[in-house]
Amino acid sequence: MSANTTAREPHHMNESTLMNRLVNQFLIATILFSGPILLAGPETYDTSKELAPPPRITESGPWHFNLGLPGWLAGVSGDIGLHGITSDVDVGFDQIIKHVKGIASFSADARYNRFGVYADILYLSLSDSVYPGGLISSANLDLSEYLVDGEVYYRVVEGPRGWLDLRAGARYTDVYNSLKLVGNGPQIDQAATELVNAANADLRGLLDRLLNGALDNRNPPLPVPPLGFEEKIKLLRLIRKARQDPMRAHQKIVNVLNTELNRSFRLTERWVDPYIGIGGRYKLTKAFYLTGKVDVGGFDAGSEITVPAYGALGSQLTRSIYAELGFRYLYDDYNSGGFLYRVSTYGPQITAGIIF
Repeated sequence: MSANTTAREPHHMNESTLMNRLVNQFLIATILFSGPILLAGPETYDTSKELAPPPRITESGPWHFNLGLPGWLAGVSGDIGLHGITSDVDVGFDQIIKHVKGIASFSADARYNRFGVYADILYLSLSDSVYPGGLISSANLDLSEYLVDGEVYYRVVEGPRGWLDLRAGARYTDVYNSLKLVGNGPQIDQAATELVNAANADLRGLLDRLLNGALDNRNPPLPVPPLGFEEKIKLLRLIRKARQDPMRAHQKIVNVLNTELNRSFRLTERWVDPYIGIGGRYKLTKAFYLTGKVDVGGFDAGSEITVPAYGALGSQLTRSIYAELGFRYLYDDYNSGGFLYRVSTYGPQITAGIIF
């Protein structure tokens, strides 16, 4: 958010009056989004002082630009499922940062008088490997995610202490997941012998033990769906079919295990969520301000519902450079084609930017 209209304050104010003003400003800031009237109303000054002149939309010109570099230290929790099988995901930022392959974040804002456009892009790529033992030597997980916001907004209120915008736009989400299995060759021949000799009633339990949970995706190290869960069902079916030929059952099971446990699974989901919301800023002092934005969207166009929110304490370090420390939250409830993504992404965000 780029506008920063500065009001001139009285230079001669006793300490008690200053303290009262700061307390009043804090209380007002906590309910900034309750209505435009909070910003539209006049400030409280000593009655002996001349009131500040009415604010203008801009002091330097009608165009304002804002370029930001947000750093979101986010964790993820919720449910990610595939064809009725759901993984309970709870991955903190400390775990995510260990597996980052690539990350990029950028925001841009352009406003002409009261009308503006805004864009925000977040890219994240993660990778991790699990070594379960048994039939699977390693399971390699990859996740790539793009979040792209584009919106238009209208500044309904602008005063000496802050402003309030009405916003409308759309959020594009692109999630790519992959699982690559590497079979444990030395174990496969021995496992095939056990699978040939096992009783039919014990076959499922034996296969679970030999896989050692590698395809169940319980407590995954990355927020990915259970891509390999259906593979276990397929393996069981193919092994039972191979056992129907007693003379060649062992070799057929070896072939099945070598083929099915050395392969990759991929899933890409993309959707667009329209949204509406509000955003604003309230100036505490000449150098510090409160800012925030919240919207709601989805409406079954993409997600059933999506709710992002952001609030921060900002500092205008120079006339053109600012920094913010805040908290960002995003909830998505998306369910389509057997893919479930009911996830909360949240954590502190540090932003640096420039306005001109």
